Amino acid sequence: MSPLVRPARPTDAEAMGRVTVSSYLAAHRGQVPEPVWLARREHWTPEVSARAWAAALAEIAADTDPTACVYLVVEPSAGEAGAARESGGEVVGVAMGQRADAAPWPRTGEVSALYVLPGHQGRGLGRLLVWAVAAHLRERGLPALTIAVLVANTPARRFYQALGGREVAAEVTEESGHRLPQVVYGWPDTAHLAPGSNP
Repeated sequence: MSPLVRPARPTDAEAMGRVTVSSYLAAHRGQVPEPVWLARREHWTPEVSARAWAAALAEIAADTDPTACVYLVVEPSAGEAGAARESGGEVVGVAMGQRADAAPWPRTGEVSALYVLPGHQGRGLGRLLVWAVAAHLRERGLPALTIAVLVANTPARRFYQALGGREVAAEVTEESGHRLPQVVYGWPDTAHLAPGSNP
């Protein structure tokens, strides 16, 4: 049965915390300085992440005209259909989008978080999440899109390049006293970022 992409609900926060932390720790070991990775592992637990996701979802729900969005990719349980399929299954990916603070184009949104569990990568689930976020933002008047990624994260950089993203900026983020270089990929018009239209 094919995976389902749907908006996140408050009851998903616990699963989202597990996916986010597991994905980050698996992906970034060796990409960030060891003290940064160890600090994340010690302090950024699935429970901490779940509380942050719950707060973010509550903030989005309270907004009368929400631009921000969170989408999940869910693997349905065997035999599920209809309403049961919508409510059940295993959350294996999370993506968040919002209005970009700084961007090379007017009316730009950004993918501010994208995580897929390691065992489910390479199946196009990340693409589904990027498409869902891009479509949401486009419907709200933000047709351009950006996403920042660590310079050291070669697999993610190849992924965004395969989606047609081009490098539009460089920036540095700081964590645990370490400066982490990032590259920003962008799409000036996400009408070209759609199923079947990628290079």
